[in-house]
Amino acid sequence: MLVWGLLLFCISFALIGGVIAEQLMAGLGCQYHADPRVGSCSFLQHALASRLAPFLSANTPLDYPFMLLRGFWGLILVWLVAIGLSRHAWQNPRQATTAIPATHRRVRVNASPLQTLHQCLQVAFWILLVGLVTFCIAFGTPFLATHVSREILQALGCSPGTFDPLVSPCMSNPGFWTPRLQPFLLPLLGQLGSPLWLFWQFGDVLMAWVGVIAIVLGLKVYVAHRIAARTA
Repeated sequence: MLVWGLLLFCISFALIGGVIAEQLMAGLGCQYHADPRVGSCSFLQHALASRLAPFLSANTPLDYPFMLLRGFWGLILVWLVAIGLSRHAWQNPRQATTAIPATHRRVRVNASPLQTLHQCLQVAFWILLVGLVTFCIAFGTPFLATHVSREILQALGCSPGTFDPLVSPCMSNPGFWTPRLQPFLLPLLGQLGSPLWLFWQFGDVLMAWVGVIAIVLGLKVYVAHRIAARTA
């Protein structure tokens, strides 16, 4: 229920966040203002309305996922922690209930360091893999890559123009992001050629990322063989 609830929450706000925000703002029954002393919303109503208001001023639906992360990152983080705790309680029912101390000691002894290491490596592998796939989708999808690049540059304090973004003074700043994101902002060529720019501008990052995934996968397989050899 927690997993499907989080997926439904994120997908709904990422696709039709403006419609949902409009209905929720109407349901709050108060006049929202950026300054809580001016508006008529209570503390809790203002806290919710301040996260819903950006959805109403979005230029395109492509802005919804970024507004979702900006406004509800804390809720999503708590949601993920709750999913992790519930999964741990489901896999370890004896530790989740009030058992006698001897049962706790026996469970701790059965959980060997190799098994704990294997679980950590498995979690790290999936986090790295999902992160790589998300990174490739974000910077390899036409039009979406340009939007993501602009969001990153604006977060860094740089607002490139629309028709000729490279003439902006901030586009000549050194660093990790600015030189790599310049081709993504080119009119038409940057939008349609995003799969090419992904490998051209982030090839070293992708190779290092894949290398780390391969190392973690190799360690996970090695630890699994060690665990199987000890239990045989």
